[in-house]
Amino acid sequence: MEHFAVVQSIIRAGLVGDREALDKQVLRLRERLEKAGESKEAATLERLRAAARDTQEMAPSRVEMSRGQVVGEVLEPGVNPPIDRETGARLCTINFPGGNGRAPVHATVVFETVEGLLGEWTNQSALQAVGVSPTRSLLIYGPPGSGKTVTAHYIAARLGLPLITARIDGLISSFLGTTARNIANLFDFANRYACVLLLDEFDALAKLRDDPQEIGEIKRVVNTLLQNLDLRRSVGITIAITNHDRLLDPAVWRRFETQLHLGEPDENARETLIARFLQPIDAPGSTLRVFSYCLAGRTGADIERVCTAVKRTLALSGESHDGPGLFHALSSVLARTPHHDNVPARILAADQEAFVSLIANDGALSLKQTEIGEATGYGQSRVSDLKKSKRHLPLVEASYAQ
Repeated sequence: MEHFAVVQSIIRAGLVGDREALDKQVLRLRERLEKAGESKEAATLERLRAAARDTQEMAPSRVEMSRGQVVGEVLEPGVNPPIDRETGARLCTINFPGGNGRAPVHATVVFETVEGLLGEWTNQSALQAVGVSPTRSLLIYGPPGSGKTVTAHYIAARLGLPLITARIDGLISSFLGTTARNIANLFDFANRYACVLLLDEFDALAKLRDDPQEIGEIKRVVNTLLQNLDLRRSVGITIAITNHDRLLDPAVWRRFETQLHLGEPDENARETLIARFLQPIDAPGSTLRVFSYCLAGRTGADIERVCTAVKRTLALSGESHDGPGLFHALSSVLARTPHHDNVPARILAADQEAFVSLIANDGALSLKQTEIGEATGYGQSRVSDLKKSKRHLPLVEASYAQ
C-alpha cells in the first residue's frame, strides 16, 4: 500500500492522543499526495485539518467524578504541607493538575487498566447497582524509568485533583516514635482535602515485617502505615509506587485493590515513544522501526535518553535531519555506549553494514529493501548485496558467545 508508513504514523499518534504528532503526520501525507498529483485527496485532508483546529483538542479530557467519590476541603495553592517537627522538613509536595500534559505511552493492557480505573471513578452508580465500590487504592510497580510517577500524575490530572506526593524515605526519622507520627500527620493532611495521595519509594517502609534485620520500631511503623491505608479507603484515592515489589510485606499487597505492573514498552509503544522523543524531527516510519528494533528491552526513560543523545549528535554532525542522518547518529550514540544487552544495538554500534545485513535478513522485522534504504541511506542494490553476504552472522555468533 502506497504511503502506508505515513498512515501507520497517523494511526499511532491518534491512538495515544498526541495532537501535535497527528497533525504533522497528516500534513506529511497531504504533501505526499500533492507530489503524486492527487490534488483532490490532498485538498480533502487540508479541509479536515482546518476543521479539526476549530473543534475540541484531542488531548484526554478531564474525568467528571461522581458525587461523593472523593470527600474533603478544596486544596488551594497557598496551603502549606505538614512538616517533620524535629527537622522542619516538609513531609510532602503538592502538585495541581495541568491540562497541557500528554498521556503516557503504555502497552495496551496497561492503557486499558488505567482507563478502566478512570471509568470506575466516573460511574459510581453503575458499580453500586451490583454491590461494589470504585477502586480506591492502586499499587504501581516496575523497574526505574518505566513511567510509574508519570502515570500517577496523569491519573490525578485526568481526575482534576491535586496530587500530594510523599517520599516514604523522607518520612523516616532517627528519633524514636517520630516516623510513625510523620505518617499519621501525612495521612491526616491528605484525608482533610479532596486529593490523590501518592506514596513514592513505598518499599522504604513496607518491607517484610518478619525480616530479622529490622528492629521492632520499623515493624511498628509498618503497622501504622497499614492502619492509615485502611482508614483512607473511605476518604480518597491512594497510589503507591515502588521499584522493588519483592520487598513489600504481603499485608501491604492486600491493602491495594489494584496492582499495576509497568515493564518495558512493547513494540508499538516503543515506536510511539521514539516518535515523540525525536520531535521536532519528523522521523519516517521505517526509521522508527529501526530505532525500536535496536532499543527493545529499554524502559521509556532509557529510550528518551538515547533519542536526546541522537538529536544532539545529529545537530552537531551537519547531516540532514532525515532517516539516514538519524541512522548514522544512532550508530554513533550506540558506539559510545559501553555495553548492550540487545544484539541489534550491539551490531549497529560495531558495523553499520552488518546491521543492514541483519535487518534485511530478519523476516520478523518485515522491512522492504526500499524502506531499509529510506531508513539507512543505502541504495537498493547495496542492500541486496548485504542481504546476500550475511555479513551480520559472525557478529551475531560472537554476541551469543559472550
